[in-house]
Amino acid sequence: MKLGVQLTEGPVFDLRVVPIIFATLMFRNPWQVLVIGLGIAAARYGVNGISPNAVTGSINITILAAASVGLVLLYKRKQHWSYRLKATISLLTINILQVSGIAIFGAVSRETYLKQIMPYTLPLSIIMGAFFIFIIYDFYKEQLLSEELRFKNSTLVTQKQELIDTHRELESKAREIVRSSKYKSDFLSNMSHELRTPLNSIILLSELIRDHEETGEHSENHQYAQIINSSSQELLRIINDILDLSKVEAGKMDMDWGEISVEDITQLMYHQIAPLANQKNLVMQVVINEKVPALIVSDGLRLNQILRNLLSNAVKFTEYGSVSLEVTTAAEPDMIMFLVKDTGIGIDEEYQQLVFDAFLQEDSTINRKYEGTGLGLSISYQLAKLLGGDLTLKSKKGEGSEFSLRLPINKQSRF
Repeated sequence: MKLGVQLTEGPVFDLRVVPIIFATLMFRNPWQVLVIGLGIAAARYGVNGISPNAVTGSINITILAAASVGLVLLYKRKQHWSYRLKATISLLTINILQVSGIAIFGAVSRETYLKQIMPYTLPLSIIMGAFFIFIIYDFYKEQLLSEELRFKNSTLVTQKQELIDTHRELESKAREIVRSSKYKSDFLSNMSHELRTPLNSIILLSELIRDHEETGEHSENHQYAQIINSSSQELLRIINDILDLSKVEAGKMDMDWGEISVEDITQLMYHQIAPLANQKNLVMQVVINEKVPALIVSDGLRLNQILRNLLSNAVKFTEYGSVSLEVTTAAEPDMIMFLVKDTGIGIDEEYQQLVFDAFLQEDSTINRKYEGTGLGLSISYQLAKLLGGDLTLKSKKGEGSEFSLRLPINKQSRF
């Protein structure tokens, strides 16, 4: 306030507007800018004392403070404006308003101010303001960087909290899913047992009716009993599949380990599946490589279940050609391979992994040519894992499929 033009024993025309210009560029809160302007207006009395000149000067500065608030609000809406453009607007606006205020209600006559004082004070104020604005440009950039970092930090904190909340929600959902899955498995296990008891009674009674029908096997009662028996057997098989799946999911599948004759189990498969293949005029083959050991240690019931599922599917999805079961040694030591091949419809590559999911088949439409629950391969896949091996598929649409069951020769080789 001591730097400026002073008339002899008269008012001082200083550079107090320069801090107001700085404030419009450096602050984002309009209230802060207003406080700075009012503070400068009050300081006018401390420098020059209480006088008419101080009163008019403080009024003029108050008007400039109000204008600076308007500029700050404008810059908040026009954040894309450059520093140079905003500095030019603030410099010219504040200085022009100061000159207009002094000319309107200044302590000296308007003619004296405009002719003798303003030609010196206005250029000096603009030049000095521009000089200091250039100096604080680096501080302005640091302020922008600081605000950007503060915004990014606030965003990161918010995102971190959102991630924490999402993680907690996912954990809660996962626990609910696990709990629901356990309840489902327990329910299926209990219901399967409950359904099997009356169903076994139906099967037994239908067999009794069929075997004791006096009029012979071609009578209607005999045929009805046969239909009841075959339908009940199919329903029992489905229930057993559901029960096995629920046991696997619940981790309650009991394994009965023991020595198994490779020749016996393959011959059993042949006798079980060959009649189905003959009905469709398919060639059924069983081949055992000479390097395959005579005995392996596994669960015979579960191995039989896997091979039966694979061979039954092979026959079901094959209209012409052959179905084969080949037993050979695997590339890994102490491992054996059961290969089930067919010349059936094959499976598209994009669907090959889906066939091991429960309740899924490649053709999932309602009207399907090939009926089934879609549980067989899923159960076989899970049982292969429990036996210490794995089940894989190679297939090409229209050319057939090959399922490879890889198992340890001895239980100890994988457990």
